[in-house]
Amino acid sequence: MPPPPATAAAQPGADPRASGVEDMRQWAQEQLQPRLPGEFAGSTSSNTTVSFGFTGAEPGGYEVHFTCEGPVTAEVSLASQAGAEVLPPLQVPCDGNIFKTQVALAVRGVDFVMTPEGGAEGRYAFRLVPASAKPPTTVLPGTDGLKAVVRSSQSSATGPEVELKGHMDRDGAGCVILQAADGNDYTLIFPEGTSFDAETLVMPAGQRLAAGAPVVLKGTRAPADESLSMCLNYARLLSVESAHGSQPPT
Repeated sequence: MPPPPATAAAQPGADPRASGVEDMRQWAQEQLQPRLPGEFAGSTSSNTTVSFGFTGAEPGGYEVHFTCEGPVTAEVSLASQAGAEVLPPLQVPCDGNIFKTQVALAVRGVDFVMTPEGGAEGRYAFRLVPASAKPPTTVLPGTDGLKAVVRSSQSSATGPEVELKGHMDRDGAGCVILQAADGNDYTLIFPEGTSFDAETLVMPAGQRLAAGAPVVLKGTRAPADESLSMCLNYARLLSVESAHGSQPPT
C-alpha cells in the first residue's frame, strides 16, 4: 500500500512575521483597487519614520494615493532620491479614506516618507499614478467593508437613459448595488462628491440612500468595465444622475 500523501505543516523555526507581511500586502491591495496602468504601488508599516522608494518613476505628473491605518494621523511627504522636496509634509487622517493630491517629478525616482502620530504602529498603502492613467472612477470606502464606485469627474457615462426602481443593497464584495424590480442587480456609479455617512450613501444633492431603502434611480447604462472587477457585477453598470424615494409595494 502506498504511503499517505504528505500534508503541509508549519515548520519549526518559521518566521512568524511572514503571515503579517502577507496580511498587510492583501490589505494594501484592497485599499488601492482597482490596479491602474503604469502605477507604482507599495506598502509598509512602522511605529517610527519610515521611507519607501520608487526608483523607476520617470519625470512627469502623477497623482498620489495614500491611506493609513493604526494611528489617528500620519505625516506623509515625498522627496526626490537626491533629497529635493516633491511634496511638503502633510498630516493625513488614518480614517480609511484615500488621500489624493497631485505632484510633479523633475527627476527620476521618488521616496515616500511617513511618520505615525504619537509613535503608534501604523501601516500604509500608497501609489503614484501617471496623470494620463487617471481612471474615470474611484472606489469610496465605507464601514464594514462597504464601498461605492464614484466618478472622478463631473462628466457622466454615455449610454441609454433609464429609470430603475428597486432597493439599495450590497453585493458579496461590499459594492453598493441596486436590486432592481426587473430582477437584475446593477453595480452603481455615483456622481463626484458622493460620500458615506456611516452606512448611508449621501449624494452631492443631499439624497440619502440606505441599505434596503426603496428607491428610483435615473441615469445612464454604462458599458462593462473590467477595472471595476472588485465588484461582483462589472458588466451591468448604471451611472446614477439622481435618486428619490419609492413607495414599497403594498
